[in-house]
Amino acid sequence: MSGGQRQRVGGLLLLVDLLLHKHLVAATLDREPARSAGLPVFALDIALYVMVTLAIVISLQAVGNILVLALLITPAGTARLLTDRLGVMMLPAPVIGGVSCLVGLYLSYAFDLAAGGLIVLVVTGIFVQAWFFAPKHGLVSRTRARRGQPASSPVAGVPG
Repeated sequence: MSGGQRQRVGGLLLLVDLLLHKHLVAATLDREPARSAGLPVFALDIALYVMVTLAIVISLQAVGNILVLALLITPAGTARLLTDRLGVMMLPAPVIGGVSCLVGLYLSYAFDLAAGGLIVLVVTGIFVQAWFFAPKHGLVSRTRARRGQPASSPVAGVPG
């Protein structure tokens, strides 16, 4: 698949996602209410599977098998550590993935190293930071909560 074809398929995937977004969220989060609302849950499942498959296929040439899985899972896992709300989670996940790609590509160019590996190292570094320092789910805040210490406040001098 050429670069232009990958861009067209990627654009088509974004368009389909924009058109089906509400229905896909409804069908994947709670199937029975979606079915009772008249949504074609099986067709939405197939559409989602095809979209993920196409995203994987167009990504394979860029980063490889294992790295595609890391790029699918790690930004979403990082966003999950940062928030409990799905609507909010859908904003940082692609931003984390995109920033990781840009930084990884820059590092690849600057140090003449493999792009795919550096992209995944960057996204993994972001995940590890979130794992330690996330406000609610991070190791630091959970350790403080177990010890009975207040979480740090965003306002200087005000206890959490």
